[in-house]
Amino acid sequence: MKNILKKFSFPYKTPVLIFSAVFIFTPLILINAINPIKIEATNPHLFKQIFLSTSLLATLGFIYCTLGYHFQILRGDELKLKIHLESLNIAFTTALVFLFVLIFVFVNFVPTMLNYILVILSVIAIIAYVLGAEFVKEKYQ
Repeated sequence: MKNILKKFSFPYKTPVLIFSAVFIFTPLILINAINPIKIEATNPHLFKQIFLSTSLLATLGFIYCTLGYHFQILRGDELKLKIHLESLNIAFTTALVFLFVLIFVFVNFVPTMLNYILVILSVIAIIAYVLGAEFVKEKYQ
């Protein structure tokens, strides 16, 4: 069993990632396409089922892609691993700094935005990782 997992290469990572990103926003499109008040009056569990199934499939896709990219980086050479680790360090530090800044700003000026702090932080962390990877690549060339 361990050999099977060790040799598994996680094919189709990019299509799965795109499919998952589309699937996570599917309920928003479905709600606008159909009349939510009429459906909620006749079958209130339908919305729960739509959100549950699409978010579950999207989550499974994101987990598959995360594991695939993780093992792809681990199987790479030392330079790629070092670039990845330094990029994660930059992204984590940036996200932590922005967390404290956003908490200060939101608590004092816009308390209703505290609900969206994780969404904002995830976008910041992704952008920081991508930029960090580019800066670290430049450093090693």
